[in-house]
Amino acid sequence: MRTRTLILGALAVTAPILLASKPSATKLTFAPAAGSSLTKSFSNSVEFALDDMSMLMNGEENPMMPQIEMDMAMESNVGVTDTYDSVSNGKPRKLTRTFDEISSEMDVSMVVDAMGQVQEENPTGSGSSDLEGETVVFTWDADDEEYVVSYPEDEGDEDLLENLVEDMDLRALLPKDEVSEGDSWDLPLVSLVDLLGPGGDLKLDFEMDGQEVSGGPPPEMMVNFREMMGDMLEGEATATFAGMTEVDGASLAVIEIEIEIDTAKDMSELIEELMGEEMPEGMDFNLDRVDVEFAYEASGQCLWNVRGGHAHSLSLEGEAAVALDMEVNMDFGGQSMAMEMSMEMSGEMATEMETE
Repeated sequence: MRTRTLILGALAVTAPILLASKPSATKLTFAPAAGSSLTKSFSNSVEFALDDMSMLMNGEENPMMPQIEMDMAMESNVGVTDTYDSVSNGKPRKLTRTFDEISSEMDVSMVVDAMGQVQEENPTGSGSSDLEGETVVFTWDADDEEYVVSYPEDEGDEDLLENLVEDMDLRALLPKDEVSEGDSWDLPLVSLVDLLGPGGDLKLDFEMDGQEVSGGPPPEMMVNFREMMGDMLEGEATATFAGMTEVDGASLAVIEIEIEIDTAKDMSELIEELMGEEMPEGMDFNLDRVDVEFAYEASGQCLWNVRGGHAHSLSLEGEAAVALDMEVNMDFGGQSMAMEMSMEMSGEMATEMETE
């Protein structure tokens, strides 16, 4: 009896300690108050340098091929104000979005050495969208399990509504179940497209000013991450709950993110569309192949407002590499020419998101 009493007494003393030491589970959910609004600002920056470039004309090296050094810096900004008219089951049932800002800037620095003749070129580019200033409504269709996009008064350019994406809340980063500090979960790779190209197809109209960049694909291609990455990614992306922190009095969950992806895509259609606009009248050209490989390794963190039920911020940095291999056949004035070109670029990419 005395032994039993001692055991029960020991359990009574140690149980609170054991329970206190057990990590508490946290539920990270998307649940902003109905009628509330959030202003979200996304920025993506890229700095790439040309690592290698080669070209064959009719199967032979071109002795006139210049030596090219090139650096590219790009930045895109997207700002929206979202009003959550109705929310249930972890997603908006109705959301009203105003596009406050849609812009993109590019600076290219080139040094071209052609047979000892050195020339510097510094073309710049900028992008804008007719969506800027517009307000659209996303309404959840439970039967089709998709959002229907419309204008508040059903008046506007319907083409601007095509392929817009409702989720700019980073909901794909959330775990399905409660998590304790140190728990990890896999992220759907397709969701990364929404991190680097938030909002879907924002109908960005990109124009290059100054001197044209010669000897490669249209540089505006580099700012369209959605086209670059597509929806067929390979690799892995994981998130880890790293505990809680406090910012300006708000209790925020820290979600650490690790990404390693690799994708290959045939971009013949996009390149043909972009290059076709610049081709001289009377020139016919066919793209036999445009193979693009995109690799990206990054890490960062998302801060999630637990009480507010929405993202607070996102910071993501990493290294990226792009390889392009293309073959085009051209006919101009009865003269035919086959060109094969390959180029490799690498650099750094950064993504930031803030809410208020």
